[in-house]
Amino acid sequence: MSQRRIKQEANQDPDDVFVAKVLDVGNWAQTHQQVLTVAGVVAAIGVFGSIYYMNFRAGHNLEAVQQLEVVHQSVSIRDTEGAKDDLVTFLERYGDTPYEGEARLLLGQLYLEGGDYQQAQAVLDPLGSSPRSPIELQAATLLGVSYEQDGRWVDAEAVYLSIADRSDLDFQVRDALAAAARIRGAQGDADGAIELYERVLGQLEDNSPERGLIEMRIEELRTARG
Repeated sequence: MSQRRIKQEANQDPDDVFVAKVLDVGNWAQTHQQVLTVAGVVAAIGVFGSIYYMNFRAGHNLEAVQQLEVVHQSVSIRDTEGAKDDLVTFLERYGDTPYEGEARLLLGQLYLEGGDYQQAQAVLDPLGSSPRSPIELQAATLLGVSYEQDGRWVDAEAVYLSIADRSDLDFQVRDALAAAARIRGAQGDADGAIELYERVLGQLEDNSPERGLIEMRIEELRTARG
């Protein structure tokens, strides 16, 4: 029977076949009208939901920018405590925006300048504990300073060395190595400090004014070591 039907369709005019298929689709649509209606509603909800979300994100980000401007104004007039409070609120409301890093960096710096080292560490750690991007490397530098000021020498050295390993900026690498070397020297690890200072020398030009200072520190460590 199926062979006879196929043979009949093959002998039919192409226009007749097309009309028949259109009628079949129409009959199917009438039978499944509820399914098509639901599918259309779901698709519409998806489209409008996407548009609403994009508009919401754009407005949310704009609010974040405006709030950061207010914070910078507070800093400029030395209203440090007000800026801290505003930044804490900012992170609660806008921590999901691209401006979270800038807010953390600024708040961590304010805590650090005020001697609140543990507060600085809590704010900077999510941003600077495993630095990759430029702002993360800046946060890591502040995090290392906060550890150093807080007497957490091992943590400070680890952060400085991570900066040296991951930064693409020569001056940032040299500063991080020198900071880690300073910590090693202060902790009595003369050989470890010399090793890091020699890495700094390897990155300096022969006529660099920094060479004399680094060479002097190396000699001091060798003399102290005996």
